[in-house]
Amino acid sequence: MIGRRQFLAESASFVAASLLSRSAFAAKPTPVVKTSCGLLRGEVNERGVLVFKGVPFAAPPVGPLRFRLPEEPLQWSGVRDATHFSPMCWQSVDEILKSNLPPMAEDCLYLNVWTPSADSAKRPVLFYIHGGAFVQGSGSTPDFDGTNLARNEDVVVVTINYRLGVFGFPPFRVFGDGVSNNLGLLDQIAALEWVQQNIAGFGGDPGRVTISGLSAGGWSVAALMVIPEARQLFHRANPQSASMMTAQTPELQAFHARNFLAALGLSASELRGAIILPAAALLKAQESAIGQFHKSKYYQLGDDQLPFIPARDATVLPVDPIELIKRGECAAVPLLAGGSAEEVGSAPFRLALPQVKAWYQKSVTLEVLQHWTSRARAAEIWDGYAKDHPGASEAKLAGLIRTDFFYRMPSIRISEARSGEHRIWMYRFELQAPADAVGISTHATDMAFWFGNMGRSQVFQFLFGRPPTPEEQALSRQMQHHLAAFARDGAAPWPAYDTHKRQTMIYNTTSQVGADPASNDRRLWNGLV
Repeated sequence: MIGRRQFLAESASFVAASLLSRSAFAAKPTPVVKTSCGLLRGEVNERGVLVFKGVPFAAPPVGPLRFRLPEEPLQWSGVRDATHFSPMCWQSVDEILKSNLPPMAEDCLYLNVWTPSADSAKRPVLFYIHGGAFVQGSGSTPDFDGTNLARNEDVVVVTINYRLGVFGFPPFRVFGDGVSNNLGLLDQIAALEWVQQNIAGFGGDPGRVTISGLSAGGWSVAALMVIPEARQLFHRANPQSASMMTAQTPELQAFHARNFLAALGLSASELRGAIILPAAALLKAQESAIGQFHKSKYYQLGDDQLPFIPARDATVLPVDPIELIKRGECAAVPLLAGGSAEEVGSAPFRLALPQVKAWYQKSVTLEVLQHWTSRARAAEIWDGYAKDHPGASEAKLAGLIRTDFFYRMPSIRISEARSGEHRIWMYRFELQAPADAVGISTHATDMAFWFGNMGRSQVFQFLFGRPPTPEEQALSRQMQHHLAAFARDGAAPWPAYDTHKRQTMIYNTTSQVGADPASNDRRLWNGLV
């Protein structure tokens, strides 16, 4: 347990670092950095951190480059302004959120850099991949502002955009099997290549790059670990709340492709016609394909393979990433993995949706489990959770089972597979979001804590419904410190994970290291996940 004395000592170090660095941050000139494509002018923000926004890492994937692999960024002459975020990639956005987000465009392959100084200090680099189910999100939202990490922990933070939905993960290959449809993953690799070529000019160390991301970002981290072209581009991996880590099967690719093309009024032989259609038309067809999936047997059986996600192909992901990691066919780098205690747990905001509410019934949960195992094993799992959680409602048990099946157990399995190297650390975020519609430690509850942006995060406001408390701010500082330590040293400041003690950092307002948390539930999945 983190005691009062240790907490006070850590707090004192944070205050001292802030005071010592304040004068250094006070009067920095407008920064100009030389990159492989030309000169960039950034800005010094109100906290004294150097920020470079909207930096191109690939050519605009427009016109004839739609559905193509990312190409080298274009050169420019003079000094390019890097003080404004780029458009975010095309996506469906709730009308309520549109006013707070950048505009959308297909020309969206840009990244952002936060650094304490553009010097030769060779700081660790945190390369963050946003989530959003591969159909939403942006590297420029306030949630991922890297100011706190750069200022408090002396690291360089890089956030990126990558093509989403049908633009980045089409369930078809327009140019044949030789051109992968995992375009969004290849965009991420292109951004990592840019980091290797240029980050030293921003005060970063190209030899200490940590890839990190939550949800679809965490899934992406797992994929990058197994793609041969990516393995030499990073040195630590931090998949957060990564679901399943499987790639879309050929069967489902064909199903989703039919629905998408039908919405456009195209046949399979007219696939190349999608190259010249307006982006808005493709987005509308994408929404139609997602709607068809929600009506399908795949969705009802709890299949996690949404229409527009990384897919199995002949060139990038021939096998599910989780299987390759378990076989050791992946980057041999330190790993920090974990997630929230009830990622998809029962909560009022979920039960208010009739189609989702069905997932939290015993009969539906057993049907989903029977899709993956025998009727007897499904009943054994349900009865085991009922025994481990006496008094829990049917919906509560279903949520715990879904969380462990889709999120916790896959993370444990990849950690078990790598634990012999003694370079694996696990965490579990247990702080419950107190908003009336939530009440649990659900998916993305921890997201704003890693960056210290609780006061600016719309996700935090939905989950907590109020400003952060001093205890929550202290937890955020602790998590930032731990993440930066992992990025800096390749080790988290608690015992490494192994299959004997299974030491896990449990994050809460009073954090502590626990041995094999929820162990009875974990054992129920032996041999299955």
